[in-house]
Amino acid sequence: MGAATVERHYVDSRFGQSHLYRAGPVNDTGKPPVVCFHMSPWSAVYYEPLLAELGKDRLAIAVDTPGYGNSDAPPGPPNMDDYGAAMADVVDGLGLTTFDVLGDRTGAKVAIELARLRPQQVRRVILVSPVVWTEEERSYRKEFPAEVIQKDGSHLLSSWLITVGMSMQGRTLDMIGRIFYARHLQIKTANWGRHAAARYKARDALDSLQQPIKVLRPRDELWELTSRVAEHLRHPASHIHDLPDWGYGFLEVQVDETASLVRNFLDRIDLVPLYR
Repeated sequence: MGAATVERHYVDSRFGQSHLYRAGPVNDTGKPPVVCFHMSPWSAVYYEPLLAELGKDRLAIAVDTPGYGNSDAPPGPPNMDDYGAAMADVVDGLGLTTFDVLGDRTGAKVAIELARLRPQQVRRVILVSPVVWTEEERSYRKEFPAEVIQKDGSHLLSSWLITVGMSMQGRTLDMIGRIFYARHLQIKTANWGRHAAARYKARDALDSLQQPIKVLRPRDELWELTSRVAEHLRHPASHIHDLPDWGYGFLEVQVDETASLVRNFLDRIDLVPLYR
């Protein structure tokens, strides 16, 4: 079966238009859609290869969160509950009733918040490198300086070198170059997601979730910090899946393998939320 075609769409939300990518099979397979949320300050564009693979047997969607990519920005810095509510607007606009969520880093916090807001709709949760910060760490990250456009373009070079340096083996310069533009589309709002994630009490939200949760833990700079979520996973089937040979950028490099991990979890027939 060939890869599904990835299309681009807009849906209205409380902050204006939200841009998204979507792919799906020609015929309905009966499998719930999966909605994906990106890290900050990137956009959902890096999910395109994964959507094309997951879209073979289910509707797969990745949304530019407000103020990122091609989505309209909020009028001022939002909190994570604002992002979650805006994504609830998006799934309502798409007519989704039951669906799964996948979130990467800051996107993991968006996924957690949407699952908290819509417990009867969000069926299962997959989180990539989620972090539960200490109060000291949260205070530091809340003060993370805003990005500034430099006249000589040095901000672009600095960002490029950081991205290349962090990326796992196999993430080619062509891969990075194809999506690098998205990192800088909306500089004014680039840090809003990070600041919202720092203010967000993820441990409390995780403690309240009744859905099965799978945590994907690549060996990136958040490897050690990601282990903290273990004590906040309530469902007996929730677990951390270590990926010691993968790193930053694996969603683009290990597409088939990631899709297999996602499908194996989402397609299990023995999992139900605790409240059902």
